[in-house]
Amino acid sequence: MTIKTKTALAVACHGLLLVAPDGASAATMEERMQAMERRLMEMEDRLEQSEKENTQLRKQIAAKTQETNPTSLPVAVPGGEVKALNDKVATLEKKIELDRKATAEAAKNAPKIDMNGNGLVIKSADENYRLSLRAYAQADGNFFMDDSSGDTIPDKFTIRRARLTIDGTFFKWADFRFSPDFGQGNLRLFDAFADLHYFPYASLMAGKFRPPVNGLERQQGAPNIAFVERALTQNLTPARDIGVMLHGQIPYPGYSTQYTILPVFREFLGYQLGVFNGARDGGNTDSEREDNKEFAGRLFSHPFLHSGIPALEGLGVGIAGSWGQPRRNSLNNLVSAGQQAFLTYNPNITASGDAYRVTPQAYWYWGPFGLLTEYVISSQRLANSTRTRTARQDNTAWQVQSSYVLTGERNSFFGIKPARNFAPFAGTWGAFQIAARWGELDVDDDTFKFNGVFVNPSTSASKATEWALGLNWYINGNIKFMADYAQTYFDSGAARDRDRPTEKLFLTRFQYQF
Repeated sequence: MTIKTKTALAVACHGLLLVAPDGASAATMEERMQAMERRLMEMEDRLEQSEKENTQLRKQIAAKTQETNPTSLPVAVPGGEVKALNDKVATLEKKIELDRKATAEAAKNAPKIDMNGNGLVIKSADENYRLSLRAYAQADGNFFMDDSSGDTIPDKFTIRRARLTIDGTFFKWADFRFSPDFGQGNLRLFDAFADLHYFPYASLMAGKFRPPVNGLERQQGAPNIAFVERALTQNLTPARDIGVMLHGQIPYPGYSTQYTILPVFREFLGYQLGVFNGARDGGNTDSEREDNKEFAGRLFSHPFLHSGIPALEGLGVGIAGSWGQPRRNSLNNLVSAGQQAFLTYNPNITASGDAYRVTPQAYWYWGPFGLLTEYVISSQRLANSTRTRTARQDNTAWQVQSSYVLTGERNSFFGIKPARNFAPFAGTWGAFQIAARWGELDVDDDTFKFNGVFVNPSTSASKATEWALGLNWYINGNIKFMADYAQTYFDSGAARDRDRPTEKLFLTRFQYQF
């Protein structure tokens, strides 16, 4: 209790005593004094409680005022406390400003995370560092029709591919890719490379990746191909190789180009030139047994890009080739659409000597229509283990495939994006594409020389001709269902110089990716 308050109470008591009646007795006066003291004590307690409540109320008002408007202060505050309250408010304002700056700086330097149908992407604030995680899986069903060999080839469901792809960027100008595959119960490494791209017209790539000569259809990512399995031409080009490659993109005059990781078929002119270990036809090897290396290159152009002729802007033409001198390189069997070997090399038969490949190629996409064609010649020298028997083998293959998007979406080498996803309650059904293909692979007759030294003529065909029809249903941008029917005819490849039975195959694929 303050001194002023106590003085006021004393004066009040004194006044009450002065007005007491003259006839009152001493006992009555004492009783009155005791009652007055009790009354004073009650008033003192009430005053102290009131002061406490007032102090608490002022604190609450100050806190509320700072939350809504830190510059406003309660007006009804004793003068001695104004400075203290102002100091507190100034301190709070300074802290708030520091917090705002720290929050803005943290937001500026925070990584950017994006999760969508194209995968998970994490970028640094300045976008000089990037990490992208994508994956896809393909669940296939292969059903062999009219199996005249006594059902020796089983119908089966299989996980054809289950591939994880990790892309990234270091220091803005260095990209990398790491891509293992877990399909068919095996772990295989498909891509592992780094690419320095300070200049879009001259980038340097090193590691394991698709070599320039691996064919046009092989340059398509597996999720984007029009058929469940690639054509017979895949047998005469390597799938992956290890080496170093210079590549670049040259834009149409007056336009700029933007760097993209392989494939590079997006600009007016693209080129690839590299040196590799030298994987054999159909190979995807991670080892090297000799010093000789293979040189490979590709030129690919969109001659009518930005020409103002819409019908021709999607035309791309190119040529690729390779040359090397392998020494005792092992050979891969030739396989059909059903992944059945129709030509098997005998043990210890290798490629030794000059070897080259040449593959002209082209595609054309215009609106919903698409056309892709390529031709491959693969020349190599076969030799037995003692090199007492050698032969020049010139194998050739070609294919033509066309496709059409029934629902009107734009056809593309890089896949199809449905305009309307499958949503039956909304009356939309995704995108539908039909496709047709014809192709052939011709094995050099010299492969069968020397009474079966290189291959067994009773089990290896000299020629394979395939046609296929396909229907693809793009449920949305991430899920795709495919159904194909393919027939492959063979020349020879059976006992007594008879033809190997025709392969009649129904294939399905359920593909999901992100």
